[in-house]
Amino acid sequence: MKKLIFLFFLIIIAINLFSEEAIFISQKNSPLSMEAIKNQDYFYINVEHLSKYDNMVMNRTSRIMYIIYNKNVLEISLNDYYSKINFIDKYNNSVLIIDENVYIREDVLSIFLQLNSFKDIDTIFFYSEIPKITTCNASTSEIEIGFNSYLSDNSITLTKITKDGDYLLSIKPVAPMESIPNNLDYSYSNNTAYLKFKSDFNYEVNLNGKNLSIIIDEKAISTNHDTDMDKTISENTGLQYIERTEELNGQRLKIYQLIVDPKRYQIKVDLNNLGTRSDVYSFLKDKNPIFSVNASFFDPQTLEPVGNIISDSTLLHLSSYSRPALIIGTNFLDIDYIKLEYQINIDNLLFWIKSINSTWKGDVKLYTHHYKGTITETEEDYVFFLIDENNRIISKSKTAPSEGEKLILVDKKYEKYLEDISLGTKVDFTLNKSENLSIDPVLLLEGGPILIHSKYTQEQLDAEKKSYSNGIIYGKAPRTVVAIDKDQNINLMVIEGLNNSETGLTYDETRNLLFKIGEFEVTMMLDGGSSSIVYYEGKIQNFKNEKTRNYIPVLLSVYEKIP
Repeated sequence: MKKLIFLFFLIIIAINLFSEEAIFISQKNSPLSMEAIKNQDYFYINVEHLSKYDNMVMNRTSRIMYIIYNKNVLEISLNDYYSKINFIDKYNNSVLIIDENVYIREDVLSIFLQLNSFKDIDTIFFYSEIPKITTCNASTSEIEIGFNSYLSDNSITLTKITKDGDYLLSIKPVAPMESIPNNLDYSYSNNTAYLKFKSDFNYEVNLNGKNLSIIIDEKAISTNHDTDMDKTISENTGLQYIERTEELNGQRLKIYQLIVDPKRYQIKVDLNNLGTRSDVYSFLKDKNPIFSVNASFFDPQTLEPVGNIISDSTLLHLSSYSRPALIIGTNFLDIDYIKLEYQINIDNLLFWIKSINSTWKGDVKLYTHHYKGTITETEEDYVFFLIDENNRIISKSKTAPSEGEKLILVDKKYEKYLEDISLGTKVDFTLNKSENLSIDPVLLLEGGPILIHSKYTQEQLDAEKKSYSNGIIYGKAPRTVVAIDKDQNINLMVIEGLNNSETGLTYDETRNLLFKIGEFEVTMMLDGGSSSIVYYEGKIQNFKNEKTRNYIPVLLSVYEKIP
């Protein structure tokens, strides 16, 4: 039965929420890096960053931006989200505005600058002519490659692909190699050159201008390669915080881990002033949990969480996504797919609530005091009922709910059925759950994808993996993970690169690392990339830079248990 439920609800919206970059490469100048975001498979480039580009002139009014380059004009509408090139060619829906930052769609920028482009998982490269490999020499200790263009570090990836010492060097974007050394295993696909070689050593990658060298790491030879000992920062009964490093496929990783007994400590979902842009560090300082990590995936433009959320036995967020969830109940722990339906009965009229604390449109909606943003729905479109803590109607006008209150919105098309509803009427709420969940959860938090599950077949895990975007599965990024171990403790982890924290792990690498470091019954990813944060002892412990997200709407936190 579980398999049927799994397959039925395995309809997942593939959202890649990691940081993106636009790289401009040329034969004359060092590469330029600019901020980009990704939306519906398009890259959008921060327009302000284009000022780095050669002889770019910009003018901005309250309604229009104009960019002039090589006697061409790019017009960007700040109100209607279109752009025009030379006032003629119009591109609708080619502009995004987020936090007053303006972003232009990749294809419009390519045409305006007369550049070609190549898209990787989280990077888009722009160039006038695709780079070429001009020289390639391989010896027993070094590979030297020369190019006719300056390349970015993002263009070069060296990966140890097997325990036996097989390495794969990928270079992108480049043209096919014209002269291939006999001692190299070379292949080419999709503007990417692949060089495969075998060695027992670790290597350093040095990109200097137009020259690349892959050199044996002599420091690594003289250093003990054994995994670093665990560094236990704090340990109390039922709670252990650890920082340590591990090595996987030649990559050194930093792991931040909390092991917590849910019977001894309270685990809650914290909503960071949902509906507003609230700094996560200030929010956590105010809440002061023992420990906290980022949680649900979310839309970075609206900060709308993805998935259902229950905390303290209260349904805080309801949406139409179907994702696996961490479930905590009395003497119950699991990660699985769960179907929730929320039904209300108003004077024998039954309605199904389609969203809670969400701006998504629905016939019947609900807001609680946890939503701190502006409720934008109007009395022209909805009938409003304010419900007190005893679930009785206390107002029939649009009023933001206080603590303990709920605001119900019913589409105006049902108004004729609601005309006789009076103040004081009792409203009954029913939460229906899929049959694989027999308890009422104290906490439910949707994330995904599932990495390990002792009760799932390999077929189910393969289907799980295929249901997510390439960025989530194949992108190398910091990862936030929740795991249940064999002792029924909850493990909260953030994993990132040691020397380069932004590299991180793919889905498969994360799974393999978890098999290496513990005995976990079931594990699941939460949001990752620039959203991955660890809060402990009053500060954010893991790596932070300008790409770390300041606005994270949902967090998974640990508190002292109230007797």
